[in-house]
Parts: sequence; C-alpha cells; structure tokens
Amino acid sequence: MKTTYSRREALRVAALGIIGGGGATTQAQAQEPDAMKTPVADPKAIKTRVASCNCGQLSVTCTGPDPDRVVMCNCFLCQKQTGSPFSLQARFPNEQVKIEGKSTAWKFPIEGAGRTKYRTCAGSDGLKTDSAADLVTSHFCPVCGSTVYYYRKSDPARTGVKVGAFADPTFPPPMGSGFEEYAHPWTKKLADLPMPLGHGK
Repeated sequence: MKTTYSRREALRVAALGIIGGGGATTQAQAQEPDAMKTPVADPKAIKTRVASCNCGQLSVTCTGPDPDRVVMCNCFLCQKQTGSPFSLQARFPNEQVKIEGKSTAWKFPIEGAGRTKYRTCAGSDGLKTDSAADLVTSHFCPVCGSTVYYYRKSDPARTGVKVGAFADPTFPPPMGSGFEEYAHPWTKKLADLPMPLGHGK
C-alpha cells in the first residue's frame, strides 16, 4: 500500500532535521519515504559556492569542502544585524575565499559606546563589563545593505559568511544553536506553524 504524505508532514520532517529532535526518532522521521530523503553529499568533496548581496555588487566565492563550522545564533546582536529572529553563519579558511565588490565595514563592540544590555556572540558580556573578548567586523554592501561576510579577531584564519547570502537550500545545516535565552519561542517549534501561504513550486 502506498502511503501519501501531506506538505505539512514533509515540512515537519525537514524542520526536525534542521533544528534537531533531541536525538529521538519521531513517528514522522520513522515514516519518511525514500523519495523525501536528501542524498548525503561527501562533506570533504570540493564545491564552489557563491554568496552575494541582494543587488549582486558584493560577492564571496568559497571553493573547498563544506565548512566545519555552521552555527545558528539567537543573540540580540545577530537579531538586530539580520532583522530576523536568528542568524546562520559559516566559517571558511581564508585561502578558500575570494571576495569581489565594494563593502562597508561595521565593527562591534562599537568603540566608545556604552555596554550593551545583553550578552552577544561577539564574546562580550554587556551585562557585567564594558570590555569585549572579541571584535567582529561585518561587511555589508553599500548599495543594497545586505551583510555578506565578517571577520572575528579571535579567528583570523577564517572568513565568516552569512548562510542566507548563498540562497542555497542544500547548504549544510547548523551544527548547533546558541544564546537560546534570547530565542523567539516559536523558532523551536517550526513544525507546528501553519503552512497555508502557498509559496511552493
């Protein structure tokens, strides 16, 4: 007997794969048909991925294996920078990265500014001290404003790239999520959201 799966069930399986199911096998995962399974590519295979801003003026070409660090962050710094409840970023060795186009740099912590009222993934604890353990320099397009890549003082050998700038659903999922205390609760229950918007193919 052939089992049919609704779009909602398919999305539930995909969401569980992205945000994690705590290691437990759910009924939806157990019943996932072979046709819905995404082939697992060799993470060490050489790939060329291109991230860019919305207008295309600023781009980052990454050539090499999949990044070993892909992270989802919920801190308020990332929320404010992306205009979204969380951000996804990947870090690539500098020698695998080619940057083209003009960018405007923005540094955090801001020199001379007072402490933030929240902790950040930049390594600063604005709740207790003005000092920062790290310095993050983000680069965005001066034309359309999209943030595409960044550098961390604590990790000079790698370039961070905003995963959304790749606009590639096959990009590896995050290895984990941080700053959960700042997360919007609904982001942990994506599979429970109604999906009536009809933006499919």
